[in-house]
Amino acid sequence: MVTLGELFDELDYELEDMLDALSQAIDLVEDGKVKEGVEVLKALEEDMFDFLDYVDVEDEEAEEEAAEEPKKAAAKPTAKPAAKPAPKQAAKPAPKGKGGKK
Repeated sequence: MVTLGELFDELDYELEDMLDALSQAIDLVEDGKVKEGVEVLKALEEDMFDFLDYVDVEDEEAEEEAAEEPKKAAAKPTAKPAAKPAPKQAAKPAPKGKGGKK
């Protein structure tokens, strides 16, 4: 069984690691190594998402679509061509009013 104290220690350890990565990124940017600093920040962002159990919505949607594709293919063995939209009607000229000259 895990104690509350152990959980707080683990949380403290994780947060210290993230703070170290942030400090490293700041040092790199201050030294003019912006690209390297950005890479450290991107890695930190991923670590934070993992730590918080966040899932990228785009990734999750892609996984759901990939899972649905075989189901859709099995449900629709024959594909129907898309219906053509109705042709647009030409605009009618405006009716002449009664107030015109004769």
